[in-house]
Amino acid sequence: MATSEHGTFETTSKSAFSLEYYDSSWERDYMSFLEKNQSVDAWTKNHGIRIPYFDENGKVRSFVPDFLIRNIDGTVEIHEIKGTHLLRLPETKLKIKAAEAWCKARKITFKIISRY
Repeated sequence: MATSEHGTFETTSKSAFSLEYYDSSWERDYMSFLEKNQSVDAWTKNHGIRIPYFDENGKVRSFVPDFLIRNIDGTVEIHEIKGTHLLRLPETKLKIKAAEAWCKARKITFKIISRY
């Protein structure tokens, strides 16, 4: 683990980047899970994906999902970490709906990872 003016980083072996930024201890724990998961070939948070969606006022917004994952079988997934309490928010529901459609159009699996 290292820190910089941009946040905290973790050394990785399954990412194209030797260091990956995380926003919370939950993300750090999930990065560790991905590193150890034998079905995961590669993963990153530094993917550059921005998924557009319309907010409650009809304004176009975008969000950056947490993880892009490639499994050893070649399938690709996007994982978004969210607390259960946030899943009920209208804004979160709009993001999820947009992410599901965006991923479906690209034959990518979208998963919400929630433990609270």
